[in-house]
Amino acid sequence: MNRLPLVAAQPGIWMAEQLSSLPNAWSVAHYTELKGAIDASLLAKAIAEGMMQADTLRMRFAEDNGEVWQWIDEAMLLPEPSIVRVDSHDAAVALMEADLNQNLRVDSGQPLAFHQLIQVGESHWYWYQRYHHLVVDGFSFPAITRQITAIYAAWQEGESTPASPATPFAAVVEEYQRYRDSEAYQRDGAFWA
Repeated sequence: MNRLPLVAAQPGIWMAEQLSSLPNAWSVAHYTELKGAIDASLLAKAIAEGMMQADTLRMRFAEDNGEVWQWIDEAMLLPEPSIVRVDSHDAAVALMEADLNQNLRVDSGQPLAFHQLIQVGESHWYWYQRYHHLVVDGFSFPAITRQITAIYAAWQEGESTPASPATPFAAVVEEYQRYRDSEAYQRDGAFWA
């Protein structure tokens, strides 16, 4: 196991969650409305493949002597999302809200990444995505979505799986630590102080 420190906004998110009494304060979610002919089974497979390409979605967290560590669980397999049929937009929203309103703290045992395909009509779907903010940020959330979309489109055309554009998280940590040890970090800190 390669233990990695929390970086960038992660320490603040971890601490804020420890101080919060809310069960889902650091969950981020959205849904994308899909209209037209959707091969739900193929999309579900593309979602699982795209999530597996983002190693941060297989992150585990633990505290050891007051220090928080994270590591990629190489054995973790991210499952295909369930495909659910409901009879209305309101029923779909209720399903998504029920997921989002449960205990989603990092230590809850719930998955830190969760997708669901919800069919509300013959050619009308919602693709629901929910993550813990420790594993995605404002850049990676849509990047994961774009990669899943690229995989689905390639597979529909009978093409091979597109290579992942994601940088391995260990490399991100290494780059962040180099920056923290640099003169540029000191200058940036002085500028923003």
